[in-house]
Amino acid sequence: MKRKKIAIVSDVMMSIGGAEMVVMKLMEMYPAADFYTLFISPKALKGIEERFPKINVRTSIFQRIIKGDNVSKYVSIIKLISWMYWELLDLSRYDLVISSSHSFMSKNVKKGKGAKHLSYIHTPPRYLYDEFNEIGWIKTKPWSLFFWPWKKILRYVDWMGAKRPDVMMANSVNVAKRIEKYYGRVAVVVYPPVGGNFGVRKGSKKDNYFVCLSRLVRQKGIDLAVSTCSFYKIPLIVVGKGGEISRLRNMADTCVEFVEECDDNLKFKILANAKALIYTSKEEDFGMVPIEALKLGTPVIAYMSGGVVESVVDGVNGILYKEFNKVSLYEAIKKFNKKKISRQTCISSVRKFSDKVFEKKIRDYVDNE
Repeated sequence: MKRKKIAIVSDVMMSIGGAEMVVMKLMEMYPAADFYTLFISPKALKGIEERFPKINVRTSIFQRIIKGDNVSKYVSIIKLISWMYWELLDLSRYDLVISSSHSFMSKNVKKGKGAKHLSYIHTPPRYLYDEFNEIGWIKTKPWSLFFWPWKKILRYVDWMGAKRPDVMMANSVNVAKRIEKYYGRVAVVVYPPVGGNFGVRKGSKKDNYFVCLSRLVRQKGIDLAVSTCSFYKIPLIVVGKGGEISRLRNMADTCVEFVEECDDNLKFKILANAKALIYTSKEEDFGMVPIEALKLGTPVIAYMSGGVVESVVDGVNGILYKEFNKVSLYEAIKKFNKKKISRQTCISSVRKFSDKVFEKKIRDYVDNE
């Protein structure tokens, strides 16, 4: 069935992470769609305008009252009231709505009569449920007492909104289980697209260092890698920037190097030449960085938590460790150093995580369901 009017809806576009890569792929698939989001950073807006000139970007009132990239200062407040924007948003003129949702409930949008709504869920909002999150302080006293009425209301709003999409897709088996637990709905698993210039790079060779690649926020657990490698004098390159950078630099030994500014070419080079990626994220919904590393032929040493167990197989394309502490990570590094994991094994293990597979599954549900 040919669709005439398509709306792509996303919570926010503040940086180019996993959720944003999904949105960009959807724009590539539907380059004449209209795009709705609470807030888009100047850098992300420029990228969309350059790549997809036909995309009509529409934002909320937050875009007009918050300047530049300052939205990060107000995220906690926006999360509490963003649902009102989705409730009032008029999408009745669209035949197809595709939403990409994690923290700000964009899945709650209402479709028009006879339209179809496909919702891609990266996770139910972590701050509302029993999941690790960056604003976990609202679950501790005295804040928990203050926010308890808001959480009750927001959980109800979130639950009601979860009834609206015709099709729910989860970015991992891990998230599909959360969707069933919190919404009572069965979601089809569609792994996010991990495209790019992957595979063994010409002239690349393994050097004597490990790598962490991540936004530098607490959930990513990079402090464990930095403290472990500093204590045991293990060469480590940390690629990324964020609010944790000063704390991480203060705890780091000279064997730890930080690369804050990094384009794709440098990122891929560092990943391809590393002995292994050290992945320390806590309860990650899926985890796209391990897929990027594996597609470059680089094994992964990962904390056994969240969606990473769907891509890293212990002893095959990496090593999994169970305890979030220095001893457990160090033992995993020692175990890795005794094994021989080939580049080709890593590459072959993640062929199902591709943009082509993602596109086919999305189109199948759009056209046939």
